[in-house]
Amino acid sequence: MATTAAVVTIGDELLAGDVENTNATWLAGRLTDSGVRVREIRVVPDEVPAIAAAVSALGRAHEFVVTTGGLGSTPDDVTVDAVAGALDRPLTADETARAQVEAAVAEIRADYPEFSHDVDAACQFPTGARILPNSEGISPGCVCGNVYVLPGIPDEMEAVFGEVAGEFSGDTRSRSVYSQTPESHLNDLLTELRDRFDVRVGCYPGAERRRIRLVSEDEAALAAAYEWLEARPEVRPPDEADDDGTEE
Repeated sequence: MATTAAVVTIGDELLAGDVENTNATWLAGRLTDSGVRVREIRVVPDEVPAIAAAVSALGRAHEFVVTTGGLGSTPDDVTVDAVAGALDRPLTADETARAQVEAAVAEIRADYPEFSHDVDAACQFPTGARILPNSEGISPGCVCGNVYVLPGIPDEMEAVFGEVAGEFSGDTRSRSVYSQTPESHLNDLLTELRDRFDVRVGCYPGAERRRIRLVSEDEAALAAAYEWLEARPEVRPPDEADDDGTEE
């Protein structure tokens, strides 16, 4: 059975189309590379009820929930409050978070002495949360149960994710081949492939060729499906630039 995850990206700016949701793509790729099957990506507004509802529902459905966005000191930064509510944990001042925030603020004040930040508010986290350092910014992330709370600024999000990247693992693997055959002509082949080997099959059009992606938690079935498929005249193995078609 697949180890599954959901990604929750938070922000009115995402829903308005003001900011491209690159965090969702980046996180989905990293989780997939870890063998975790991403089953859902949600975009929710900067509203406590909406965030809490998503975290609560997805936390019950999946092994991992990763949120990004809504950490900071402005009125729309309500993610921590929402996660605390979703998990029924009160907010408390965390001394680890306080030390990290104070250090980040002191570093900024070395260049901008007038810089002001509400440290007391910034160190409030759900009781029992594990604090994740943010080497690129002020606001730490945290882990509460199976919920991983990350900042929204991409550089900060990537840095904080790096603190916990090794905690995500699963058995989902994939391999790809490529075809110049029109997609509609591949239907029978891909149906037979799926039914014969019980693997998930996706076909993704490109400018000049189609990418056929095989996914399974059964490595033997995946290998057999790949071997069968690459021998078919409709497809060809990846060229050298694509390595051997294996995707962790």
